[in-house]
Amino acid sequence: MSKIYLVKIRRLIIDMFIGVHEHERHSRQRVAIDVELEMGYPADGFSKGIYKNVGCYETLVGNIKNLSKKGHVVLVETFADQIADIALDDRRVITASVTVEKLDVFPDCDAVGTTIKKYREKVT
Repeated sequence: MSKIYLVKIRRLIIDMFIGVHEHERHSRQRVAIDVELEMGYPADGFSKGIYKNVGCYETLVGNIKNLSKKGHVVLVETFADQIADIALDDRRVITASVTVEKLDVFPDCDAVGTTIKKYREKVT
């Protein structure tokens, strides 16, 4: 039997430079990020409490924050795609689903954004 487990980051809010319009190059916008990773289940399970056997959301949150500081991003799709690639750097990740939403674009809308889902061809 194959087993997976999920690592989740919900509503990480970051202020960053993102968007296609000229005014978006000069003022930060609030962006919400959700990440869901399907991970290969550790061979020994979780009962031994071995930290290195599980996905680290602390590292991923730090990497996302660092990525957001690298300069202006034109498309939310680009940012989501880059986050998915970072997540897939961990060979145990099978699938990375990343949602990026701009929170303050329209006054009559909670958010606008995209979801990118990437799959690993072969899990190691």
